[in-house]
Amino acid sequence: MVAANRAAVAEAAQRAKHLVEKLDLVPPVNIAQLICERADVEYVEWAHNCDAVTSLSHDPPRVFVRKGTQPLRERFTLAHELGHIELAWHVGTVDCATDSVREDEGAAFPRNAAWAQEQEANEFASRLLVPDRWISPVVQGRTHFTRDEMREVLSRLAEANVSALAGIIALRRHLLPGHAFFVGDRFAVSDGTPWPGYPPLTTKEISDYLAGAYKVREFEHQGRTVRWALMLPMVDSLAQINDGVSDDRKAHEVLTDCCSDVFGQDAPARMHSINGLVGAVTRKKELGWQSDSIVAAVHARIGARSDLRAILDHPDFLLYLRKRADGIVARREKEGGS
Repeated sequence: MVAANRAAVAEAAQRAKHLVEKLDLVPPVNIAQLICERADVEYVEWAHNCDAVTSLSHDPPRVFVRKGTQPLRERFTLAHELGHIELAWHVGTVDCATDSVREDEGAAFPRNAAWAQEQEANEFASRLLVPDRWISPVVQGRTHFTRDEMREVLSRLAEANVSALAGIIALRRHLLPGHAFFVGDRFAVSDGTPWPGYPPLTTKEISDYLAGAYKVREFEHQGRTVRWALMLPMVDSLAQINDGVSDDRKAHEVLTDCCSDVFGQDAPARMHSINGLVGAVTRKKELGWQSDSIVAAVHARIGARSDLRAILDHPDFLLYLRKRADGIVARREKEGGS
């Protein structure tokens, strides 16, 4: 997402959240009723390469929707058009080739004002049809799921009556780093998870990516095959290594010693980088970070950094991660309870 668009996308998410709370919306959201209360909607036949056209200059706005659209795609299209209506800075007439199953983050194509408004309307639609307050409690604070647990999560998503990848894209916002989902040649990954490439992906690109996963599971969901890959190591193999170790040093003292041993005169700069990385990884407090999740996520991110990964071989570095993670969780619990 380009920086200039980031604030507007966040505002679109907030507008959808406000509407969900104001109307107490629960999936499956009756999107047809919602948009008909705010616009004149007409279904038409055309050969144009777009799903809908909305004229915002009329009062009420006029929405023209392509006839014969697949039902789940139509629901997303209607929510997308409602986004254009609800987002006050969207004006004029918009032609929408709404693709609810794309992850275009980082894709190579022109990024102009029209593209930005499409991203904002997609964000609104996703947050409206799969409300944050509805899906977040199901997965909050968890890094790992058993097959049965993930099947239950996908069953929950199916209640929202959105397409397979549209649901997965909504889900990934609430997952800790390490989760990647593939539906055909498209994908959605949680923040902090290695990026598979530019969609659509080739079969080889997907296979090469999955070869680096710690666990891959396959599910049938919404009539599609979904592959779920866990890209972080199981927490038991990392977080419990130093269990029972008695060490009175504070986390920053352990890190200082580790960096001095490994990096020598470059230790201060490397310490600064590691501290910054920990903060960046765990900045989204609403994900409900747990200590073992922080250990696994930070360990993976450092392993991807050529300038830092040597620290992983130090025998006390996992001790630092445990102490730092425990401190973050304890502080946030205290802040939440105060």
